[in-house]
Amino acid sequence: MWDVARRRLALLCLAGLLGAGGAANAADLKIGFKSEVTSADPHVLNGANRNLWAHVYETLVAQDHNLRPKPSLALSWYLVDPTTWEFKLRSDVKFQNGEILAAEDVKYSIERAMKLTGPRTYRSYLRDVESVSVTAPLTVRIKSKRVSPTLPENVGLIGILPRSLGENVSEESFATGKSAIGSGPYKFTNWAHGQRLVLSKNAEYWGAKEPWDTVTFQFIPREPARAAALLSGSVDLINDFASNMGDAFKNYQVTSVTSYMLNYLALDQARDNSPFVKGSDGAPLANNPLKNVKVRQALMSAVNRDGIIKFLMKSDATASEQLVPKGFFGYDSGLTLPAHDQAKAKALLAEAGYPSGFQLTIHCPNNRYINDAKLCEAVAQSFSQIGVKTDVSAMPYAVFQTRAFGGGPNGEPEFSVFLVGNGAVTGDSLTGLVSTIHSFNKPAMTGASNYGRYANKEVDDLIDTAAATPDNKTREELQRKAASLALNDGAIIPLLHLNASWAMKKNFTLTPRADGFTMAMDIRSK
Repeated sequence: MWDVARRRLALLCLAGLLGAGGAANAADLKIGFKSEVTSADPHVLNGANRNLWAHVYETLVAQDHNLRPKPSLALSWYLVDPTTWEFKLRSDVKFQNGEILAAEDVKYSIERAMKLTGPRTYRSYLRDVESVSVTAPLTVRIKSKRVSPTLPENVGLIGILPRSLGENVSEESFATGKSAIGSGPYKFTNWAHGQRLVLSKNAEYWGAKEPWDTVTFQFIPREPARAAALLSGSVDLINDFASNMGDAFKNYQVTSVTSYMLNYLALDQARDNSPFVKGSDGAPLANNPLKNVKVRQALMSAVNRDGIIKFLMKSDATASEQLVPKGFFGYDSGLTLPAHDQAKAKALLAEAGYPSGFQLTIHCPNNRYINDAKLCEAVAQSFSQIGVKTDVSAMPYAVFQTRAFGGGPNGEPEFSVFLVGNGAVTGDSLTGLVSTIHSFNKPAMTGASNYGRYANKEVDDLIDTAAATPDNKTREELQRKAASLALNDGAIIPLLHLNASWAMKKNFTLTPRADGFTMAMDIRSK
């Protein structure tokens, strides 16, 4: 496939050299974007949705380029008492329908996000919220169920809408733009599903004025096609290009950063008989080996992360050391994952009662992350080398996500071992600990992304204590201990943190973000 892609890119190089000078109209920004948005409702959780709709909808608390909190619609926030946060709003904010932002809009938006149902919502991030009250036209108080030191960051993920939209606003109303009303620097213009999203400058924006009259996100899921679009001059910038295409962009500006996005393997630790795990002879097993901690540790030791980076990912990723990358709150400089050691892995399998190994299938998407299917193949090879004969089943993400996250009986995850992308979207390891490591508890809204249904009471207790500890130094130590125990337990198998990358015309610059978001507000022409 790559040979075909390279030939195609070679044919476009001359056009690319001619087109590298600048945009036809500097006020119109065209971006070749990998992932399509799935909804225009800001309260439907999806990474691509968050990225693109952050141009339209704003939140109380924003994130800087290192994902640390900073003021947005809220000028300030502080603790009134151990379980009450007060937020003071800006007085100069106008929604794109002309309405003035008020505290009632914040109350409406947070309560709507708390009530929204579906497989991908922000409810787990709002699990600590007990009530939202308006104490003045521009003052909101949020009462938490417990001490919640990260509540401002979690509430800061919720897009604020005008309350005039009402209680029963429909998905269709957002998709057509009728209800796609925020306060951000850009306004909804047109969404052609599967093709593009067009935004226009909000002339009445309260903040810094943007230079772009229109911003077009052209959805181009295939990497060679995105590269071709840049080389031909039809777009100004693309995201998520692989390092093996670097030669094609010698006359272009490129930049990258290690992102929060962790690619890891989820392991079915709930079912006694896991559907895609068989004995070494292909016969069904009486017990699910993935429930055995020594098996999980064996698989952890089998993975050659350094080899994956060196020979497959190159500059497209950074080998995972733990749940969050260096620089994030909760990162532990003293914690590293087990080194690649086949002898140790085989010994652990034998101790677990599987000296001859067993068979399994890894399921993964083939169009979601850079080299996602190839990553699964590399891991499968490592597993097979220790006696766990492993096949790979790759599929489009639209199919994968339905099956992986709820395609099994009673809406449970379908697969036995599968590739997941997740991470600390708030720049704090507590986010991943609560959603990915904590045991699944739907009423408590913990473990929402714990697809393998890992459960360890000691780890849960550490996470719960950290989540109720206001002192950051103490909280960070608790989070580090929880992460260490969970990883030693094989809760998941971290593989790598993806590096977010962009290529653009020479006369453009982009300030990279640790969430990998492609924001028009970070893009400028020289």
